[in-house]
Amino acid sequence: MTVEQLRQILTEQQAAHKADSDIAQQVGSVELTERLTGTALEALVAQSNPGAKTMLALDLLGDASSFLELPASELPTKAPPDVATQQAMMNAAVSFVAVTLKHLPDFLATRVTRSFDDKSLAVTHSGWSPQSDLHLAGTFSSEITYREGREILDNAPPGAKPKQIPSPAGLTSKGEFGPILSTILIDVQKGKVAWSHWEQTPEGLAAVFHYQVPKEASHYAVNFCCVRNSEDPRTYQPGSDNTNSYHGTPAYHGTLSLDPASGAILRVTLESELKSSDPITRAEISVQYGSVEIGGKSYLCPIRSIAISLAQTHGGGDMSDRSILRINEASFTEYHRFGSTTRILPGAPRAER
Repeated sequence: MTVEQLRQILTEQQAAHKADSDIAQQVGSVELTERLTGTALEALVAQSNPGAKTMLALDLLGDASSFLELPASELPTKAPPDVATQQAMMNAAVSFVAVTLKHLPDFLATRVTRSFDDKSLAVTHSGWSPQSDLHLAGTFSSEITYREGREILDNAPPGAKPKQIPSPAGLTSKGEFGPILSTILIDVQKGKVAWSHWEQTPEGLAAVFHYQVPKEASHYAVNFCCVRNSEDPRTYQPGSDNTNSYHGTPAYHGTLSLDPASGAILRVTLESELKSSDPITRAEISVQYGSVEIGGKSYLCPIRSIAISLAQTHGGGDMSDRSILRINEASFTEYHRFGSTTRILPGAPRAER
């Protein structure tokens, strides 16, 4: 259904004084045909004042719609730029990724990920329990260190054992601080890029381009691990290979939303073109960039990302395979400058970080 039809359902359900859990169940059964933006979601919430369960269902519905087109009513009525202007925008985007992002100051930030899946909540020796609705599987927080133009993925001292940071099972994403953009702009040179539309974003008017990268030009790595047979205790054997993993560089497509004046990338989506026979049949990520303050200055950095996967798990108690949908919501907050300064106080010298 459309976003407008969703609004009508919420209005009808509340007019009938339905319970929060009932409305949430109704929303959870919806599949949108249009993207539910943060702005549109805020308007729905302001109008319907949903309960906690309905709010979560709406949030997940918005996540799942991240890769869809906007409702036509939300698109600006502005003529497309000419071909020369489009090329200038793309050239500016390349410069933004190659130069501007590389000159971000060293900083620290926090990534908080809420992970959801629809995995069965219980599996016994007698078989699978029924498939559940999307539910919270865990919340994970990690510190981001950005230094010398790149994100430091392993911040352990030389020779030390890498830190084991808790992360969502089966689905993780990385590269929001530049690598994903660099990969796309390099790969698309052997692919296709075309004008799509204008779009209004929290950062202003954006020029949206659609791109497509064939498998032979792809450098975007999809590494999936693992849906384990240990989910069914009857098929799990300790020490054996009980994993269902994928490692490859499939073809992919998506959109780039640019500031038309500077080429700054405001939003990117990427959808992998996986085979139905692959262990993972869906791997998608969208990243929203916004203005953040670091050391008293404003920079464009990731503020939110959505990652979605759909993967198979083997052998249940009912002898059938199951697809598990996973959605990760990541927010990037608490940006602050990384470095040391010294302040001398009479009689009490000290170093401050």
